[in-house]
Amino acid sequence: MNKKILILGHGYVGDYLYNRLKYLLNYDVTIVKREFLDYTDSSKVERWLTEKRDHFNYIINCSGFTGRPNVDEGEKKPELCYELNTFTPLRISNLCKTYGINYIHISSGCIYTGYEKQFTEEDAPNFGLFSKESSTYSKSKHAYELGSDYGLIVRVRMPFCDQLHDRSYLTKILKYNNLINQVNSKTYIPQLLDFIEHLLKGSYNCREKDIVNFVHPSALATDRVVEIMKQFHLKNPNWEWVQFEELNCTANRSNCVMSVEKLKQKYQFDIMDEDVAIEAALTNIIADE
Repeated sequence: MNKKILILGHGYVGDYLYNRLKYLLNYDVTIVKREFLDYTDSSKVERWLTEKRDHFNYIINCSGFTGRPNVDEGEKKPELCYELNTFTPLRISNLCKTYGINYIHISSGCIYTGYEKQFTEEDAPNFGLFSKESSTYSKSKHAYELGSDYGLIVRVRMPFCDQLHDRSYLTKILKYNNLINQVNSKTYIPQLLDFIEHLLKGSYNCREKDIVNFVHPSALATDRVVEIMKQFHLKNPNWEWVQFEELNCTANRSNCVMSVEKLKQKYQFDIMDEDVAIEAALTNIIADE
């Protein structure tokens, strides 16, 4: 089958994915900017996709509400958060199901918190829709998972890349003066793109509902990430270790480690350890300076 791919979301992950598929791998791929298609109006998105449905057999949804500068923004704009993270993706999912279009939805692992275990895809979220402590952002991501019955949901966490992009976890660590020492699973964007390519080249069915965690084994604490950054001569002289309560944040944060066994076993994907991924990213960042 000749793969004709539509990418929704012209942001951090969407741009990386488009450039990789279009210019490096020569796929027939289109990306839709928010200026052209208003993702905040799920009914408009549905009408547009219905009109264009014969032009694509894969839709990869990278759009959504992340909040700038952080997820506290979701507490200020809950309606918009739910529209972009729940209702619009559900309409896309339902449309793909109706017309048999392969659907990959880039989501979040921020629906878990705690260190009692490495959370698998089968674990019920403890920081989602039914948690009094969770953020609006986390609730909206969980609500989509509950409502969807079609397509592959790829959960990522704290994404970082090999450029000093303002949305990258490594850039944020470098720019933040106040740091909190927590262990968290993370996602290296170039390897996520490898995985998308792996799905496209393989015979994986993205027309039935499934969920996969895309994070790296051997999750690191913030202090270890800082140590590695210093080895690459990247540091902030104003770094100071603080407690979360000192930051006066509006929304609580998810801190957790996620399992990658399903990624490795079912999807047969060779994922880097987290320290290797961070070192790879920093090597490329230094090379570009």
